Amino acid sequence: MFNVNRSIIGFEKIFALILLALTVLALPSCSTPDARQEDFSLHVRDDNTASELKKVERDLTVTPEKAALHPDYQVIENIAVPYIPEYRVGPGDVVEIVYHIRYEKTPEDYRIEVQDKISITFAYHPQFNTTVLVRTDGKITVPLVGDIAAESKTPVELARILNREYGRFISDPSITVALEQFNVKIDELKKAITTAPRGQSKIAPVAPDGRISFPIIGNVQAEGMTVTQLEQTVNRQYSAYIRNLQATLILLEIHHAKFYIFGEIERPGTYEMTSSINLLEALGMANGYKKSANIREVVVFRNDGLEKPIALKVDLENVLRRGSPYYADLRIRPADIIFVPKTKLDNFNDLVEKIFTRGIYGILPFQTVFSINYDINGVTIR
Repeated sequence: MFNVNRSIIGFEKIFALILLALTVLALPSCSTPDARQEDFSLHVRDDNTASELKKVERDLTVTPEKAALHPDYQVIENIAVPYIPEYRVGPGDVVEIVYHIRYEKTPEDYRIEVQDKISITFAYHPQFNTTVLVRTDGKITVPLVGDIAAESKTPVELARILNREYGRFISDPSITVALEQFNVKIDELKKAITTAPRGQSKIAPVAPDGRISFPIIGNVQAEGMTVTQLEQTVNRQYSAYIRNLQATLILLEIHHAKFYIFGEIERPGTYEMTSSINLLEALGMANGYKKSANIREVVVFRNDGLEKPIALKVDLENVLRRGSPYYADLRIRPADIIFVPKTKLDNFNDLVEKIFTRGIYGILPFQTVFSINYDINGVTIR
């Protein structure tokens, strides 16, 4: 399932490019053949025009000076970078949880926890001395008195309660409460993570259901959260079980960037970019184009890192016929949309049918309700 919060580029840029496609390709229906070619940012025909792609992208690259006037960019250390939504965790990501146990002196008195072992000593009635374990219900059982709630109390507070209760049976009980074993949950946590070669840490993948399994607290829903939000959630849940514990989450692995390809090809769909690829390699990942494909007008919609979206029309037939090496410069970028048409791109209604009926909706299963607010020439989409 495609997750709108999982991709750094996101649905907003995909729809931005689709709007560009409709704007760019609607114009030819009412223009001359010569003017029709000018609707594209670039028409790649030979070695010389292929080299112009780099110039077009260089001219459109957002500089720090442009960023000051561009609402979608910011300047960090004199580098123009886009405002990118904070990454949200999704299935397949790998997170490292580093545990920090605080042993330093704290101003707060220690509070008794479940599974702590405590000794109860009577100064003048040693026959009642006992050692007890705090049960999972937070109580202890002592002679004469029976059950007493001990969890979350300090030793002094528990001694005060015991002196009051035993004062009903014996004179001057003078009870002292001391801890024999404590921080048992921290010891359990250490045992759960000490087998890892990374020390006090745990490597945890996000399961297909979007959850991560943590020691002691169990499964936590992670999908859709930022790393900061997930870290806060984990620490909040741990605080209910273990005091003096702080967990730090580090995102070790994320899904690879994706590009989209559809039209007259064998396997339309979404593909991951595990390395840098060119246009022909991208088509190869989709098992190539069909015999019915019009490879003289392959279109690439692009908006990654550019000031505004661009549409490239590539004469792939000429590339293959001449064996020119220039296609190696046609690198595919994250979130590129590649469209291989069946006929000439001069019928607007046919293009809409291709994109929205047999294209994008066929390869991107929109099963999530989402809102898009991406400005293209003043157009807002919601």
